[in-house]
Amino acid sequence: MTSKKDRRNNNSNKSGEKSQTNWMMWGGAAVVVVAIVIVAFVALSPAEETGPVEESVLVTGGSLIGDPNAPVTLVEFGDFQ
Repeated sequence: MTSKKDRRNNNSNKSGEKSQTNWMMWGGAAVVVVAIVIVAFVALSPAEETGPVEESVLVTGGSLIGDPNAPVTLVEFGDFQ
């Protein structure tokens, strides 16, 4: 059988653990809320629309390989310094 003093000490330790658990839960919830806000901000932000680039701009000073009327144009930019 335990004494009153032992039970009192045991209860005080549990309240400290409970307080730490509460802080950890609030911190975890805050991290989740911040993550949701960031994802929503990125998803709802307007995307920059870039129109098609004229072929004459792409070919200037470069070389063209393949069919110029192809549905897809790949452009490679390189810096050889």
